[in-house]
Amino acid sequence: MTRRTRGQTISDPDKITLDYLLVADGAQVVGGKLYLLGGGWDRLTVPQLPGRPAMPFSVAVGVNVPWSLTNRKMSFSIDVHDTDGGHVGQLVGGEFEVGRPTGLRSGTPQRFQLAGPAVPELPAAGRYVIQCAIDGEVIGHTAIEVMAASPAASG
Repeated sequence: MTRRTRGQTISDPDKITLDYLLVADGAQVVGGKLYLLGGGWDRLTVPQLPGRPAMPFSVAVGVNVPWSLTNRKMSFSIDVHDTDGGHVGQLVGGEFEVGRPTGLRSGTPQRFQLAGPAVPELPAAGRYVIQCAIDGEVIGHTAIEVMAASPAASG
């Protein structure tokens, strides 16, 4: 649930929220920091369709986990859907648990970050939605436009 206060949207303090969901040429999370190379793009050219990208790209996700939901296992998935809502494939999925480090002030939310490679099989040119779900509930998405490479001119 969200509410508005003086023009700002305030999220429910007991709900997981998406901080970011990015596509990039490369990404990794090390020591609580996101390292991103060529991030934030929204167009992908693949050699042929249907088909996979010539090189893997990366997906980076950061979610804010409220204090009340720490110390419990949750499932996550990053999936690709077409514009009709059809499931194209799962990029990554699994479980995570965010703890409460010693000395952390009571009530402080924790950030869970994940980055990994993606090489989805894309059926056709068009717009695709990459969505993040926690325990089966979609918490956010981004979109990319996919096109096939132009055939090389013969000469």
